[in-house]
Amino acid sequence: GNGQAESSNKNLITIVCKLVEENKRTWHKKLYDALWADRITPKRAIGMSPFQLLYGTDAQIPVTLELPALKLAQAVDDECFTNALDKRVMFLTKLEEQRSQVANRIKEHQSK
Repeated sequence: GNGQAESSNKNLITIVCKLVEENKRTWHKKLYDALWADRITPKRAIGMSPFQLLYGTDAQIPVTLELPALKLAQAVDDECFTNALDKRVMFLTKLEEQRSQVANRIKEHQSK
């Protein structure tokens, strides 16, 4: 077998087991976060994270990107800060709705 893939799978199995142990009823809701954490964690074998390998850059968490801009907006104008924050919340809400729609489409497709 492929030792590198087996090692990676071992890490994922460990993550999922811990997730199930700590969240017996809701582990499936936290699986995406666990997989994301694994994908952005550098791997010794490749010297970078799988995300970096795929996209050529570090993963940027949205809060990391938005926080400096929001702080600057707040310093300039509280109304501007509020508008930026409202837009961000609307964007994240819409993104969650889109993800839910995609999940439903996948379920429908799999049931055919």
